[in-house]
Amino acid sequence: MLFCMAASGCVYRGEGIFKKIGDSDFKASLNFMNMLVAAGGRSTHVCGTVLLEDKVTPVKNARIVLKKQDQTVVSRGSTDHIGGFNVSAIMPEDSYSLEIDSADYLGSKIIYVDPAKNNWHELVAHKR
Repeated sequence: MLFCMAASGCVYRGEGIFKKIGDSDFKASLNFMNMLVAAGGRSTHVCGTVLLEDKVTPVKNARIVLKKQDQTVVSRGSTDHIGGFNVSAIMPEDSYSLEIDSADYLGSKIIYVDPAKNNWHELVAHKR
């Protein structure tokens, strides 16, 4: 909570500086603060498992990328020895794309992230 108050105070006092630099920088800082407030200032966890098409075999050591709908990378992670993954970032409630970034496998899924709920997802991987 202290961090959130300190960050908002810093953005408020620096308003004149951001306006001198340009409106785009000021808007970017406000966008970040809106996202921080929407997520309650806490990071949101997205976890789950990556399985092959048979939905039994886990995919080990595959890189997972969480992207915003405009294709901005929000977070990255990798699967463990049982195919589980966990990525986290400060995310507002919105739609995201969960993708496998691997030379051997491909797969993606559009997910809806809610900071107040359990964000567990199963991702099916297909061999290239």
